[in-house]
Parts: sequence; C-alpha cells; structure tokens
Amino acid sequence: MAVITIDIDTGGTFTDSFVVRDGVARTVKTLTTPHDLAVCFRNVIEGAADELGTTVADMLRDTVSVRYATTVGTNTVLQRRGPRLGLLTDRETVSASVRSGIGLFVAPEMVATVPAGGDAQARTESLSAVRTLLRDGARGLVVACSEAAGTNDPSGEDSLADTFAEHYPKHCLDSVPLLRTGEICADPDQHRRIATALFNAYVHPEVADFLYRAEDYLRAQGYHRPLRIVHNDGGAARVARTVAAKTYNSGPMAGLLGARAVAAHYGLGDLVTLDMGGTSLDVGIVRNGEVPMRRHGQIEDIEIAFSLPDLVPLGVGGGSIAWLDGADLRVGPRSAGATPGPACFGFGGDAPTVTDADVVVGVLRPDAFLGGNMEISVSAAAQAFEPLAEALGVGVVEAAEQVLARVHRDSGERLAAELRARGIDPKTVTALGFGGNGATHGAAIAAAAGIDNLLILPFAPVFSAFGASTVDIRYRHEARAQSATEDDLSTRALRDMRGEGVDAGDVELTVDRFERDGVGWIAVEANHTLPHLDLARIEPPAAAAISAQVSEPVRWPGHGELDTVVVERARLRVEETLAGPALVDAPETTCAVPPGWSVVMDALGTLRLSASTRSDNDEY
Repeated sequence: MAVITIDIDTGGTFTDSFVVRDGVARTVKTLTTPHDLAVCFRNVIEGAADELGTTVADMLRDTVSVRYATTVGTNTVLQRRGPRLGLLTDRETVSASVRSGIGLFVAPEMVATVPAGGDAQARTESLSAVRTLLRDGARGLVVACSEAAGTNDPSGEDSLADTFAEHYPKHCLDSVPLLRTGEICADPDQHRRIATALFNAYVHPEVADFLYRAEDYLRAQGYHRPLRIVHNDGGAARVARTVAAKTYNSGPMAGLLGARAVAAHYGLGDLVTLDMGGTSLDVGIVRNGEVPMRRHGQIEDIEIAFSLPDLVPLGVGGGSIAWLDGADLRVGPRSAGATPGPACFGFGGDAPTVTDADVVVGVLRPDAFLGGNMEISVSAAAQAFEPLAEALGVGVVEAAEQVLARVHRDSGERLAAELRARGIDPKTVTALGFGGNGATHGAAIAAAAGIDNLLILPFAPVFSAFGASTVDIRYRHEARAQSATEDDLSTRALRDMRGEGVDAGDVELTVDRFERDGVGWIAVEANHTLPHLDLARIEPPAAAAISAQVSEPVRWPGHGELDTVVVERARLRVEETLAGPALVDAPETTCAVPPGWSVVMDALGTLRLSASTRSDNDEY
C-alpha cells in the first residue's frame, strides 16, 4: 500500500499543497476562493489526486496525515469579520483600553462594568449588564475579572459565568458563547489577558465553522484520521483541540519551519526568508537554526499573551496595486487578491499590479505562466498600466519598470534595516525566496538589501505547504511555579495527547523552568512525531542532456531592455553556471536572475543565485 502525506497552505491568492507518496514529492497550486475557503480546500485536494493519477477516495484511503496551515483567522481580523462581542469586567479590573483590544475586537460601547461581589445585588446588576449587551447585539461575551478575584473567588470570572449559564442555558437560542479570560491564558498582565481572550472570541466562530467543514469534506471522502491544523507556535493539533487564536499566522509560521529544515540541510546559521505571495511579502530570520519567537505576539498593534514568530510584514505581493500619492509612486498595501486579481489574469481586475508589471516587462510570459496551464493577457496588463503611465508622463513599459524598481528598492531597504536592527550584517546571510513570487523578485530584493546569495528550492511556490509537512503534534502548558507542579502540567499535556489519539508511550515530554517578570515559571511540552520528508532523500532532478536555452528581450529596471536567456529548470544541468540576465522557468514560478547575478542548480534541484558583479548605480 502506498503511504501518502498531504500538506496544505492557503494564501491570499493561491492555495498550495505539498504531496508525498512513497518518498516522492509533488506540488499542487490552485486559486484561493476568498468567498468560501472550503472551495479552494476541496479544489487542492482534488488537484492532488489528479497529480497522483488517482481518485480522491483512493488517495485519502492511503493518506496517513493531512496538515493544514490556514489564513482564516488572519483574514477575520484583516477584514473585520468577527462577531459583535461584549466585554464584562469588574470594578477592580484595570480600566479597559486600546491595549486590551477595545476598538479592534470589541466596540467601546460594548464594554460593561459589573460589581465584584457575589451577593444577590451584584448578581442582579451583572444580569442587567448581560441583558443590555445581548440587546445591543452581542454574539459572544468575554468575562474579565481582576487578578485578585481568582477562579475560586465567588466574585470572580467563574461566578459571572455560572450566573450567565443559570439564566441563559446553552440549549436556548438566547444563549451566546461566553469565554473567561482565565480559560485562555494565565498572563498576569490584565491588558494582555483581556486582549488575548477577546482576540480568540473574535476569530473563533469563523475559524471553527470553516475548519469543521474542511474536516467534514475529508471524512465524506473516506479519510478517517484527524485533520491537523498548523499552529503559530510551531505545533499542530486536530480541529477539535485547536484554539482559534493559534491559527493566526499559521501559514507564515509553516514557512519559517520549512526554512529551518533548509538551514539544517545546507548547514546555514542565519537564513533570511522572503515569503512573497500574491498579497504580501513576509520577512523572517532563522537564527542559529532556530525560529525566533516574540514572547508576546502582536495582532496589529495589540499585544497578546501568546508567542508569535518574529515576522516583518513588508506589505507587497504580486497582487499589490501601484498608485500615485500626489506625485509619489506607491505600491500597496491595497491588493487585487485572488478576486478579481491582477488584470492579466482576466478575472475582472483593471488596476496595475506587480504581476502585471512583470508581464509588461517580459519577466512573466503567457506560454510559461504556471507551466502554460493558466492564460495571462499581455494586452490586459498593458491596458491596466495606461492611466498610471499617462500620469507619470512615460510609456507603459517604463511605468511598469518604475513600479518594479520601487518595490525592490523599498523592500530591500526595509529588509536591510530590519537585519541591522538585529545586529546582522546583510553581507553575512543567505536569503531563501519562496511563495509564488519569491523566485521572481527575491534576487532583486536581496540585491537592494546588500545580500549576495539566494536559494530557491524546487518547491518554492508551495514552500509554506512544505513547511507544514515538518510539523508535529505539540502541546505546551505553563504556569507560575507557585500555582502548579511539573506533575500537574504533565497530566494536562498527556490528557491533550489522549485527545489526539496518541498513547503516553508515544509522547516525548520536556520540562522548562524559567523566570519571567521576576516570577518563577514552569512549562511542560509534549511532542508526538508525525511523518516527515527528509530533504536529503528527495529525488534529484533528472540529468538534462543539454541545457536548452533561447533568448528573449526583457526590460530590467536600471538596465533597460536586454537579451535574456530563458531556460526551463528541467533543462538545466546540475552544477552548470548560468550568468544573468536570465529567466529559469518552472511549472509554478519563474526565477529571475538579474544582470550581475548568476545561478547554478545543485543536486537537490535548488537554484543557488549569487551576485557576481554589482555597480552602485544598479537597480533591480
């Protein structure tokens, strides 16, 4: 029987899958469907079956693991699609403020103060506040009491929750979900504790609805194992055991975990990731083989209790729209996304995007885009640029060139600043380009940042899906040493693993004791290994008899129109150096090698780009 693993990542423009059958990896890419992510989830599963030459049912019968990195929680915040919440606090709790998520997750008028006491009068006032919030449209409640009013205090969060349950039983339609902040985290900072609970309540309904529908689809097709969700702390859990807040930025985290595997494979200490998709460019740094985490993550400008990966969003992707701010040319942050998408896609977009600029200058060509399986229109891309070109007083091609130069220069300068802020000299690091546009723009951005080396893996367009394939089931419990013991936390972690269907004998437990804010803490982490693909065991590309090349004119920012070598990656010979300007086409991406750079393909099929010569006047 074949052994199959399926790993999926949904991005803003494309949904990707990394499929491994008996050690052989294949990739699938399909358009994201923002109106209903269940559609693109189903499409990518069907695409995986087509790639394997089998039916969905037969594929899933032999599948031992499906892992999924999803943007649904992130999109809920970005698009402000969360439910209308109500927040109940006692008078001893710190004054609710923007730091607590007021204004982002809950409207200021939906915050109610209730008495801290547990007597009849206090209960009456609490119920009055609840009724007011429900009358004003609350579809979820968060209860936040002062730290002094602990869970054993009748005037604390438990008391409020019990009062609510007594008068609004769950089986009645007038009941809404109620979350106590203590259920989510034990952070002593009340602002962070409230913000974390509000954030989780805000994203929970949409995350739960979508993930259960995705899992129901798999079950209907005959898959009887759990769908595992990649978490932003680097672990994974089944849908039923996933905390909604843990799905935020799970895709970028998967990319960083994949980068960690690449750094280990190539023996690299520091590796800068350039994850450029259709809607964004996220920069991360793997340092000394580890993924740096921010102890307190941020959702927009709100600090939460959960750790999040140290990512820098640069806000530009293939679908980013170019526009004029007075006389200044800007690119992004507004994006054409998957719908309507860049003008060249022919789905109704008419604004000039980065991808349209790539088409206009000749970097992306109709016969090569997505292996020729998706039509793109040069004339539509050019037409989208006409108003911008007229406003700039230049031709369409020159306008597209200016857009690309601006993207590369701005992104590179910000990247260099972020590296130096962390004490890293750009000259000392290697960049890893991935996402649908990482290979196309990675060298130019790296050059603008002063980085001389770039790696493009053979599955770079679906790299975050590959990163998901490196994830294991993991749970971490931590508490102040005075309130819990190692045994307490280990019991909780093993209970979580039982919920995953994992026996205690198959769990690795690690204990960490540390100090935070002058207080001793203890943490227990449980890990269960899922199937992985070792990079060293990936089949090398078939040897090409000859490196078949053609030459086409391409407009390179700062260099004008140059004859450019165009070659299919499958036709490259291993360890043969190709000097830029060049374009290396793969089925799902085009790798651009600017003038002054060169590329060589190694035995794994990785393209290794290097800056061979550079002028101070060069623009990429």
